[in-house]
Amino acid sequence: MLEKTLNIDMDRGNWMVNIINEHADNGVYELVSPARSATVHIHDNHIYGFEYSIVGKADSPFKIKLDDTVLAEGKIAASGISRGHGII
Repeated sequence: MLEKTLNIDMDRGNWMVNIINEHADNGVYELVSPARSATVHIHDNHIYGFEYSIVGKADSPFKIKLDDTVLAEGKIAASGISRGHGII
């Protein structure tokens, strides 16, 4: 099992980032504002997903990283809400 750091870089707002195990999810978000980083445990040969929800000022930049790997980056939508998901 590897220990990695999940972090978010953005000026202001609220966020939730969830790492989803390939077999099941415990329903606990690994990164919730105001925390900007959290330690997560990842098995080397497993597939994980992630999902995020960010609320903040429209067009504000954000970046979500797992150690040095960028999982998601962009600008908050005009609605003030950005959501997304992907595979780790």
